[in-house]
Amino acid sequence: MESSEEKRRRVLNKVQDWQRTEAEEHFSDLLEGAKSGRVQRIADVDGVFELKFKASKRERAGDVLARGGPGGD
Repeated sequence: MESSEEKRRRVLNKVQDWQRTEAEEHFSDLLEGAKSGRVQRIADVDGVFELKFKASKRERAGDVLARGGPGGD
């Protein structure tokens, strides 16, 4: 039986293929697909674009607070 981690990896490794004109018409769907973890591959006459979403780096609140403030005691 497939573990939840294996299932997550399988879903994330999927690629959504688009033709450029189709991608231009469905730009919002293209961005949402990338944000959900699927690589968006857009075929153009001269090559292929690949769109991937990269989340902003987030820090845990405890790590930020542990650094202390900008004082020089």
